[in-house]
Amino acid sequence: MNILHFEYSDFFKRFVKDLVENAGHSYLHTNRGDMLFNLLAHHDIDLIITGMELSDMTGEQLIQSLRTSKFKHIPIVIITSATVENINKRLRGVKFDDVILKENLTFDSFTKCIDRIEDDLAR
Repeated sequence: MNILHFEYSDFFKRFVKDLVENAGHSYLHTNRGDMLFNLLAHHDIDLIITGMELSDMTGEQLIQSLRTSKFKHIPIVIITSATVENINKRLRGVKFDDVILKENLTFDSFTKCIDRIEDDLAR
């Protein structure tokens, strides 16, 4: 699976990169919204991982932009420190596939999420 990670924090970029690669997947990263769409245009991406607090746009803006683009079919997983209730409120009516709270982000929680998404994609 080719995973594109949108993150401005160097710590979480390295952390998620390690999770992705240790789970046997390919990792691409950007911290800019314009580069995200450029990478999507030039790479076959299976999954996008994003936070909600980003450097040049909000998570809401990013997800809304993705869902109205030709890339709307790509699953989106949010990794955040916000509560799930807060995320559901902020993204009311906007489709995303899963949320992992940063405090619960482990190799096990990550691979379970990825396995669910791979199962959904296989259907």
